[in-house]
Amino acid sequence: MSSVESPRRPAFHRPGSPALNLQPTVDRILIVGAGGFGREVREWVGDAWPDAVSRLAGFLSADAPRASVAGSALPIIDDPRHFEPQAGDALLLAIGIPETRRHVAEMLENRGASFLTLVHPTAIVATSAHVGQGSILCPYSIVSCSASLGRHVLLNYQASLGHDARAGDFAVLSPYAALGGHARIEEDVFLGMHASVGPGKVLGPRTKVSANSCALADAPADSIVFGVPGRIAPRVGLVRASPPSSPVEMRSAP
Repeated sequence: MSSVESPRRPAFHRPGSPALNLQPTVDRILIVGAGGFGREVREWVGDAWPDAVSRLAGFLSADAPRASVAGSALPIIDDPRHFEPQAGDALLLAIGIPETRRHVAEMLENRGASFLTLVHPTAIVATSAHVGQGSILCPYSIVSCSASLGRHVLLNYQASLGHDARAGDFAVLSPYAALGGHARIEEDVFLGMHASVGPGKVLGPRTKVSANSCALADAPADSIVFGVPGRIAPRVGLVRASPPSSPVEMRSAP
């Protein structure tokens, strides 16, 4: 055996690979959503891309009075319903409700908007994992070996995907939510705080798992899972994403 061995490639990494670095073509960063989560994302831009803080221009929000109460130093640039992206603009999706996230993101993408993928420096991502475009990984979140995130997935504080787990487009994992190994949640699924999905279980699109609940069986689309072990029922009064009629409908999650 040679006395000089090749260094072993680490199974996990912090941000820093070219795929996670901020593109040099980005001239202006805009945060979509000016609620509490939007203000958090503003802080994480400085953590992830400290050299790009000067490129933070402001928020896109349909609720300017609410944003002004929040006390952010950044201005409201425009209403997302009217915003027309320019060359060099890059957006961060800071809305916590899956159906609203999808509607607003797709509305802006149809006008040519480009969304950034933000991975906080304290997050852990396996080198074999996939993180979809426009996703946000908050502090101390984990994406384990061969796990996969779709487009615009949100992993909040301490949320995690076990090995080979999958989260579909626009899925939201609240703080401390977790997917076991080989678990799968489809598009627009919402996991409340401390919610979990057992290994190998599958949750259909638009399903919601209540806080502190554990899904230990597959659930069809448009379900609500509550309790431990989780009981499954249809979501009552589910409103599919549609063009918001008032600024209130454009708000990010509290």
